Order: sequence, then C-alpha cells, then structure tokens
Amino acid sequence: MTQCYAQTMPGVEKIAWLEIRDRLPQARFEEYLFAKEKNGIVVFGYDASLDTLLQLRTTEDVFVQALYVPKLQRSRRDLQLLAQQVEKGEPFGRAVNDFMRFLKPSKPPTYRVISRLYGKHPYKRGELNHTVARSLQKRYPRWMPVADGGQVEIWVNVLGSQLLVGLRLSDRTMRHRHQKKVELPASLRPSVAAAMITLTQPQPEDVFADPMCGSGTLLLERRAFGPAQQLLGGDIIPERADAAQQNLLGRSRKPRHGKRAQPPQIMQWDALRLPLATHSIDKLATNLPFGKQLGSPEEVKRLYPAFFAEMARVLQENGRAVILSSEFDLVKECVRQQPTLQIITGYSIAILGKWGRIYIIEKS
Repeated sequence: MTQCYAQTMPGVEKIAWLEIRDRLPQARFEEYLFAKEKNGIVVFGYDASLDTLLQLRTTEDVFVQALYVPKLQRSRRDLQLLAQQVEKGEPFGRAVNDFMRFLKPSKPPTYRVISRLYGKHPYKRGELNHTVARSLQKRYPRWMPVADGGQVEIWVNVLGSQLLVGLRLSDRTMRHRHQKKVELPASLRPSVAAAMITLTQPQPEDVFADPMCGSGTLLLERRAFGPAQQLLGGDIIPERADAAQQNLLGRSRKPRHGKRAQPPQIMQWDALRLPLATHSIDKLATNLPFGKQLGSPEEVKRLYPAFFAEMARVLQENGRAVILSSEFDLVKECVRQQPTLQIITGYSIAILGKWGRIYIIEKS
C-alpha cells in the first residue's frame, strides 16, 4: 500500500475519512493528526491509482506520505534525522517513485519545499527548508529547485513532536474548485460544504433544501455528490438569491441513467416562513448566520428559535438536517424546544480561526 494523507480544514478530518471510506474501499485508516488551527490530517494506506484521490471533495489537499516520525527529540538532531531520511531513506525513495508514476514527467521535474513548524524547537522553519533542499539536491541532482510553482511540492510539517513529510498530489483547484460567476463575502469553503453534504447521507430520491443558501455553495456540492429528486434553495436577501441563481444556472448535467437532472430551484424567501409544504423535505443543510453576520446577539436569539420551528415543520419524518453554527448553547436550546428534533452528533471545526460546530439533527 502507498501511504497517503488528506489535509482538511481543522476538525473536518473525521468527516473526510467517512468520504474516503465510502468512495475508496481500497483505503485503510491509519490515524488522525492535527496542524494547530491550520489543518486536520487523516493518514491512510491506499492500494489503487493515486489519480482517484483527486476526486475527494471534503479535503483541501492530498499527499503521498514520504516520511513520518512519531516522536522527535526536539533538538537539532531532528535536522540530522530529516537530512538522512531524505537523502538515503528507503521510505522517502518509495514515496518519490509512487509520486513519479502519478506525475509522469517527461524530464527531471522542478520542485520547491514548503515547511511548517508548530511548537518550540531549537531550529527555525528556514532551516527545515534548507535541510530538505540540500538533501534533495544530493539524492536527485537533476531536479531543478524553483521559488514558486514547482511540479513537485515537498511539504515538511513539524507538528510538535511529530514529523510528517508529504509530496502534494493535488493543486489549488481542489480547494478552489467552484468557478462561480458571483462570489459573496464569507461564503463557505467548498470542502466544508462537501463535509456537510456528506453528513446528510445523500440519496437519489432526496428532496434537498438550503433555506439560507447565500451564493449556492451547498447546492453546488449536493449536485456534485450525485442525483437528487429535487434541489431547493433560497435567501431572504435578493442579491444572494440572485447570486445563487447565476452560479447554478446552466450547470444541469446528464446523469448516468440518461435522464437529465432537474435544475435547482432558487427563490427569494424568508427561511422563517418557507413556501414549502409540511413534511416535504428529506434532507436539509445550511450555514446559519451568527454574531456579527446579523448585527447583534438579540437578532440571533430571535432568528434561531423561529428557524428551528420551521425546520421541524418542513422535514419529513426521519428527515435529516446538517447545520453549521458557532452559537453552541442556542442551537441546543432551540432543538430542545422542538420535541420531534434530536441532535445525533456534531463535529467542531475551525474556519479562518473561528470555531463552529456542524450538527447532525434528525426528526423522529
């Protein structure tokens, strides 16, 4: 097996493993790692074409693992160990061979080294870069170092007492994959939206809704996941509903069974008074506004109870909602006020340094 790892937004790594497990049956779980408040990491073995890893949607980047040291000495000997493994280590050489079969370069590649250093150590990030670059030059003298945009990116992560080195399989299109006509401030990252959609457990017969759809990121991810009976979205602000309409317009695709998918229906509506029949929605996902997004805590406290009451009305029995919010106590209180709703579990995640929680809520 090739050792690989997926890098996610902090807290999304466990959801990413759910996607990897479901999409890639050849994958074998190894462990979770954490890069402070920058990334979550899921490490796994994989026994199939590396190209298929680029189809993952809950991840920000995917890598071939070149080196892992679970316990560093936190001394300058760490640099000596790193140099030896890059220059002569068998695991590093195997990883490079696997990566080259994926890259298929016609000539010796260009490369660059990217280092991240977390925790207290007697060396600096620049020394990590220099150590790896010097060792690479000895092992692969025909490779060409570049300052930016190399064909091979070697990521060196010192995570406290752990060392993780990987060769990046993905590029920026994995994390910035939506070519939206209209982008709005504070839009969900595609990988977080994909994580939320994964947790809805999508089925082809679903009627899916995002009552506060903004620019339509969740709807784009739901459609990318697979067929649905119907996709519904809306927003109370006309500019947002119009942005979602533009971003989703003309994106209907012909699914595998040969019948053209029904285009999403986008409306301007009030999420507290949805123009939807009672018990008409199978799955619902939305990014609830919080804090400064609404202007005051009082507005948040007025919005949430009314929204959860409306959500309880439109959800089918055994329907599922996936909600993102940082109003932890308020979400739990609003769910308690609805006898038919129950929080099944949740995942704490960090977006741009702020922690929120993805809640899975089911209607009994």
